[in-house]
Amino acid sequence: MAYKLPIEIILTICKDAAQPTFSQREKYDMKNPYSTALSLCLVSRLVRRIILPDFLRTILLRRRHSLKKFANALLMQKAYAEKKSDLFFDYTSAVQRMWISDTFDYFVYAETQSEYEEARSEDEEAQSEDEEARSEDEDPHLRWGIRNFLSKNDERACNISVSLPVILAAPELAVDYGHLKHIIWSVQDAWSSRTDLNVGGHSSFPGKTKNLTIIRQGHHEQLLHNTIETFVFLASIPHLTHLIDLAEHSHIFRGISCGTESPKFSVYIWMRDHTWNSMKSLETFSVVYPHLPPIHDFKSITYAAYATRGIDLHVERFTVSAALYKQDPKSFPWGPPWFPVTNPGNKRVHSDGVSIEVTPDKTYFSQYFWSWDKAWACGFTDR
Repeated sequence: MAYKLPIEIILTICKDAAQPTFSQREKYDMKNPYSTALSLCLVSRLVRRIILPDFLRTILLRRRHSLKKFANALLMQKAYAEKKSDLFFDYTSAVQRMWISDTFDYFVYAETQSEYEEARSEDEEAQSEDEEARSEDEDPHLRWGIRNFLSKNDERACNISVSLPVILAAPELAVDYGHLKHIIWSVQDAWSSRTDLNVGGHSSFPGKTKNLTIIRQGHHEQLLHNTIETFVFLASIPHLTHLIDLAEHSHIFRGISCGTESPKFSVYIWMRDHTWNSMKSLETFSVVYPHLPPIHDFKSITYAAYATRGIDLHVERFTVSAALYKQDPKSFPWGPPWFPVTNPGNKRVHSDGVSIEVTPDKTYFSQYFWSWDKAWACGFTDR
């Protein structure tokens, strides 16, 4: 006679098996870290309900269509709720960490080209009747690019609006500039009307974001330019973290890792970003980057490998006390110009309000192929 396991043990096994495998050696494009959880959700409604809280704890939206699919899932949950279906699950109760960025989506170049050609063909066919009215020097590639950009921009804003309650419920939010701007303005509009945030008559902002991580790109130096407006989304966030652009800034922060350069000049421009005008509750400002040894130290790292196929590196976090800095930026105690090197697993306080910490473990980095998503998903960039 076959031995039957108690249902409690079976559910425990399913729950453990459904944990996303963010630390896997395989690339996420080759193996979806959520694949086991997604399969188990199809076993039964009971198993689905048991594993969803852990499944949804960390949401990694890293592809061009990920945010759209997530928004569609939320709309489906809304439909379940209206029908009082037992398939309904409140995502806002489960999501703790959220990544929203498709900026460095190096999926398949050929696919991008194919999509461009297909969309351009459809565009030219739809506009064939107006062909004679076009000026001879008008560039159809440019016209398609502008229309495609505006269309995607509208779609992004719509998806952000649908996802906003979940975004605001996540204590940890990592986002690139393009998506963050939509979040800021969506919150601003909703807060002004008090209709879209499910806040009723609340007088205080309901956002739960404790740490905002900005995924930097070299060509975007500031998030908000020349504005004195206070944005409600930013006003209540106590911790701000920047993930450096690996391609643009690795060489700069290598000097900090090596102890040969002060971080003052590397982060000063970022600290002048007008984002700070809105961050009234800001307590700490951090920059996270790979812990790189001197360029001549080939025993511990091959820089050619870092630039191409990628290697495993420790993660370093430089943190400034925002409260102390704001008191007197000109005389802020950055510490001595020659910083002692901080070894893996250690934290060094250089002066009042300045510290550097290096993770004990390593994670994968490639300088010219975006690789922050795995470091973030595994918690290497957390405070």
